[in-house]
Amino acid sequence: MKEPLQWLPNTDPEVVKRMFQYKLDRSFQRPSQLDIEAQKAIVISKRSTCMFYEVGATLFYVRDGIYHLSDGYNGASKGDVDPRIEGCARIVDGVIQEGKGLCRGSHAELNAIGNCPVDPATYDDVRMMITLHPCYGCAKQIVNRGIKTVYHIWEYGREAFVTDYLTKLGVKVERYSSTFLQRWIERNGYDPIGLRHQER
Repeated sequence: MKEPLQWLPNTDPEVVKRMFQYKLDRSFQRPSQLDIEAQKAIVISKRSTCMFYEVGATLFYVRDGIYHLSDGYNGASKGDVDPRIEGCARIVDGVIQEGKGLCRGSHAELNAIGNCPVDPATYDDVRMMITLHPCYGCAKQIVNRGIKTVYHIWEYGREAFVTDYLTKLGVKVERYSSTFLQRWIERNGYDPIGLRHQER
């Protein structure tokens, strides 16, 4: 394999000045295609209207590379009220009460599946990148739609049995991380869960 930047000494300095200097640094790291899907999922999660969780998901297939199919984020259905304006439907008499109130939100995974212009099951190797480990309800649809692999960036912290459920039904579950992604997350201060959710 050629040594990177071998061409540099023979290049006109004025030309070099016009280049992106950070790419001339030998420590420059090009993001992988999975890094890009993870970034997409995190960025799309910022569209969420949920007051407690920001979750994003991307759907893609693998065939000599990664090809994006669709994405989704959690939030109220199209045409429904905005929880930021009307308030969270799960809050009853000022507090969250278990078993009361009906969440308006549709989960990111379901929205990514619903937004897909084709049936994911028609592809041989469809995968999903999610910012947060899927819940049981979404896991069932992941199985039904023929999704083969699920990557998640952060743990949900609830319904730990879902990983076993998916694995048993032939879906590979993997927590995704990379040096590039972690640096990018830290640089941008992304935290879709937040400490307030760890306390609940």
